Amino acid sequence: MIFPPLHFALSFVASVLRLGAGAPAAPVETREPLTLYEFEGCPYCRVAREAVSASGVAVLVRPCPKGGKRFRPSVRNLGGMAQFPFLIDPNTDVTMYESAHIAAYLRKTYGPAPRPFMHWLGPLNVIASQFGVLVRLAAGTFVKRSRAPQQPLEFFGAERNPGARLVKELLCEMELAYLWRSAPPAGETAPYLSDPNTGEAMRGARAIRRYLRETYRS
Repeated sequence: MIFPPLHFALSFVASVLRLGAGAPAAPVETREPLTLYEFEGCPYCRVAREAVSASGVAVLVRPCPKGGKRFRPSVRNLGGMAQFPFLIDPNTDVTMYESAHIAAYLRKTYGPAPRPFMHWLGPLNVIASQFGVLVRLAAGTFVKRSRAPQQPLEFFGAERNPGARLVKELLCEMELAYLWRSAPPAGETAPYLSDPNTGEAMRGARAIRRYLRETYRS
């Protein structure tokens, strides 16, 4: 097995602890996708991802795990600080740090998506998010060696989806950039991955994780 059932169970617990934050949303079209620099093992980044998931916008995720060299150094060059999450919106020429600011910006700019209950809690929201990191045993925090694809992968799966979390954690650890939408294509189920570099497409966390390791592990 690519991952033991315990990992899915712990991912499910992490979703429960967030009380449904990070629901999928219908696609919102933008001229260009936004770009998000983040890593899965960061409680602040989780808050930003929940807002992205609920907004419906397409976001190019550039994963920045600890020890990563592929995208992590770019954040300091672009924003002046090695701090995460970091959002770039080429449609409005806006760049910003701070998960709460990112969440508020997405709601204001791309539609009044429901504000999750946890996001009303201020500093307690981040503390609660930290429990999700602990439950996942810091998965999605540290870099693993991989080969970089020529084109970003395409991934569909809401932030609150336990299976999608398992995939995104591995994408992060392997520093594989991906275009992310929270809702799957019509007729498909999440998590769902499409790879424009190989023409492969598949659904299900187990199959996707196996594919990523077999195709991009260094």
